[in-house]
Amino acid sequence: MKFTKLNFNLFTAIAAVSASSIVGFGQNATGGIGGDEYHVNTYKEFRDALNNNGNPNGPKIIYIDSPINGRILDDGTVMTAEGLVPGFNFQKYIDCFIDDGYTWSNTEECNKIEELRKQGVPLQGKQTNVNITPNTIIIGNDDDAIIEEVNFQVKNISNVIIKNLYMESPNDLFPYWEPNDGAQGTWFPEYDSITIRNSTNVWIDNCYFTNGKKTVDKAPLAFGRYVELHDGVIDIVVQSDDITISNNRFENHKKALLIGNSDSRTTDRDSLKVTIHNNVFINCNERLPRVRYGRVHIFNNYYYAETFNPVYKSLTVDNYYHSDNVFPCYFIGIGVESNILSEYNSFNYIGDDKILPADDILVYSYGGYIFHDNGSEFNGQSYDLDAVAKKSFELKVKNKLDQINVSGGKIPFWVNATFTSETFEPTEFYNYNAMKNLDDVNDLINKVPFWMFDNESDDETNEIINVSDIEVEDDQDSENEEVTSTLFN
Repeated sequence: MKFTKLNFNLFTAIAAVSASSIVGFGQNATGGIGGDEYHVNTYKEFRDALNNNGNPNGPKIIYIDSPINGRILDDGTVMTAEGLVPGFNFQKYIDCFIDDGYTWSNTEECNKIEELRKQGVPLQGKQTNVNITPNTIIIGNDDDAIIEEVNFQVKNISNVIIKNLYMESPNDLFPYWEPNDGAQGTWFPEYDSITIRNSTNVWIDNCYFTNGKKTVDKAPLAFGRYVELHDGVIDIVVQSDDITISNNRFENHKKALLIGNSDSRTTDRDSLKVTIHNNVFINCNERLPRVRYGRVHIFNNYYYAETFNPVYKSLTVDNYYHSDNVFPCYFIGIGVESNILSEYNSFNYIGDDKILPADDILVYSYGGYIFHDNGSEFNGQSYDLDAVAKKSFELKVKNKLDQINVSGGKIPFWVNATFTSETFEPTEFYNYNAMKNLDDVNDLINKVPFWMFDNESDDETNEIINVSDIEVEDDQDSENEEVTSTLFN
């Protein structure tokens, strides 16, 4: 690992590490300007660089020069579930659920397997989670800046910039199954790519986030569905504030951006101010973002999803589900006391003859009632997103009251709220210039993140996905062949 002392002034340092200036709530992030520069090639070197020679709070710039895989231990061996907890076997854990996954076999053997699974959780976390230190810039150096099986923990700190990285989502070796969560049961995996918790002044820019080679269909099959080994991409929680997410590509992932992680966390009311702009979302099923409490500005983003995708199929209440007790797919989720302004986004949702698209993909209410859109398009046409949001909120109120009438319980305060399109005004916090020509927003798919493309307009591999140009084959909804997972071998 190499490092040298840098003495950049503010202007020079920002120019050196960024292709664009910071726009939005994260505008005051400066990262590690004026600090030491590190070039790292291994996970150990990366963690050592964050320690900054015994001064972890001091400014630092860390260049990622080579691929880093968090499952590679310091001795060169590969982390596995069985290696961490001898005697644990994930297939045995699955087999301990009977009645199509709804009942746990309360046997001595199964209870022992569950005990071993719980023992493995902190052991994997110690390896997978890496605590980012304050006053840090982490920047990818060329195409080798690949991060796998690592969860960046931006926790209880301030002033972090993360740029130019290819990040494959980490896989949980010890996820657990909750058969009574939702109508169909739910898998609960740990580990995001980036978790921002009680932290401020953070900028995430020009990164590519994906499940990579370990897509959902590579996981084991259980109870008629694939085991979920990935959690979210970026979680922004627990009074985090002043954050910008810009110029990133999110592709082939179920859950992307969570802002606020509990309806009961009322201490988030004056926090969670986030700007999300110039990002591309392709075949991500939900949380683009999903918001509680925060004031969130979402502008000039490109969205694309399909009803027929064989792995990341996007299905909503209107075109598939017929119950409120489900987890539908959606682009923007408005939750308790969220305040969301959407501007000049391009939303694209493609169906086939068997499952048509539906406009409720645009906005889904989890009890949220403050939302407004300016100038966005749905499948290339101007659209009233406010009406979609209002309809979703009113349906949520009706379903909640129906549920209380049947099962009892306390009526939440939002049931008596009135939907409003009077949102906060971003210019009270920062200046910005939105692209009002949606052709420019659509072209983000050819440009974001910038290091993925050579900017040659005639490159056939970089052509924009146009709704009108897509032809759907009759067999596109066919099931994938079962793939044996190597995660637990």
